[in-house]
Amino acid sequence: MRQYLGTIVATLVAGMAAACGPETTSFRPTDRADPRRAGPASAAYDVYLAGQLVARAHVWSNGGYVSSSDEPMTHLGFEINSATMRPLTFDADALEVALYDDDGAALRAPRFTAVTPLGPSLVVIPPASTAVLGAYFVLPVRPRTVESMHVRWTLRNETDESREITGFVRDDDASNGE
Repeated sequence: MRQYLGTIVATLVAGMAAACGPETTSFRPTDRADPRRAGPASAAYDVYLAGQLVARAHVWSNGGYVSSSDEPMTHLGFEINSATMRPLTFDADALEVALYDDDGAALRAPRFTAVTPLGPSLVVIPPASTAVLGAYFVLPVRPRTVESMHVRWTLRNETDESREITGFVRDDDASNGE
């Protein structure tokens, strides 16, 4: 009886791992890593506009997953620390994500769905403050099909803009800072 129960438990665990395992992924940035920052692995940026430091930013991904409505999704996080006395704007409408498979072939672009906290897609960051934002995208493929991605994001003030590109690679062994 014990051997029979052991076989059943092993089969159930293997089945759950097979059902859950291929559906989630972790991503880590490919450069600009900030090992001093707590939380998920992030890329760190000093953002300059017109030659002036206006913000320090961190960018990360909580990975790919399947939503409760069975849509493959990915998340991108942004922490923007304003270092200026002028408001800055994070332009979620200008977010671009390029996806690649394990052969480096480009996949169809994901569809932007929301930025949180929910509000306008042009997020104003008041002077000398910090904003933490999440951006969510519906993937055109299952999460484990995505091997890497590049995210283009834009921060601007009234007269200038800075466009940055953050690269990510799948790293399913990552602990995401937990």
